[in-house]
Amino acid sequence: MSRRKSYVIDPTGRRRLTRSETIGIGSVATLIGVAALGIIAGVLLDRLLVFDDALDAGGEWDEGGGVSTRWQ
Repeated sequence: MSRRKSYVIDPTGRRRLTRSETIGIGSVATLIGVAALGIIAGVLLDRLLVFDDALDAGGEWDEGGGVSTRWQ
């Protein structure tokens, strides 16, 4: 005996989503929102923080607290 799914039809004649369909749509929307926030945060951090100066300085800290350059 096969069991047919029962759908709820609202007064306008449209089929309402089942609980699992609603949860699935909510999960996908949450994943898209978190991904978008991550991309926005990454772009903002990339724009605000400049790592090139720290990587290209070419200097080393010595024991006295000053900076000595390797390229003299």
